[in-house]
Amino acid sequence: MITKLVNWFEEKTRQNEESGQGGSQEVATAVLLYELMRADGDFSAEEQHAYEQILRSHFSLDDSQLNELLALTKEKASQATDFSQFTRVINATNSVAQKRGIIDGLWKIAYSDDVIDPEEEHMIRRVADLLYIPHSQFIKSKLAASGEL
Repeated sequence: MITKLVNWFEEKTRQNEESGQGGSQEVATAVLLYELMRADGDFSAEEQHAYEQILRSHFSLDDSQLNELLALTKEKASQATDFSQFTRVINATNSVAQKRGIIDGLWKIAYSDDVIDPEEEHMIRRVADLLYIPHSQFIKSKLAASGEL
């Protein structure tokens, strides 16, 4: 029984990779940003606005592209079991500076409602670790975002 389950999972993973459903860097980034908004259980208007602005500027999206990305993001986030499937895509396609930009975006969303919840800070720390961002850069990003208030 366990062998059948493992084989099914391996086949599903292979099919997803072959069909390109592993995720693009845009979707991977958007899901991480979206998950941060969900971390504290409070979807504030300020967080939603910051989220959309970050995606729009980071990927140079027009309104229709942004709406498509937002819809796809919610779908992928609902199917996700962990962050590693998204950070793997980002690590494979982004430079250190680009990954630092993602951490900066996470902090901007976290600070957008003027409340940093422990869940938000913990999630950003986890994502920074998965993106191989040094702790010093994590702290610099946090301080930069807090200075923008």
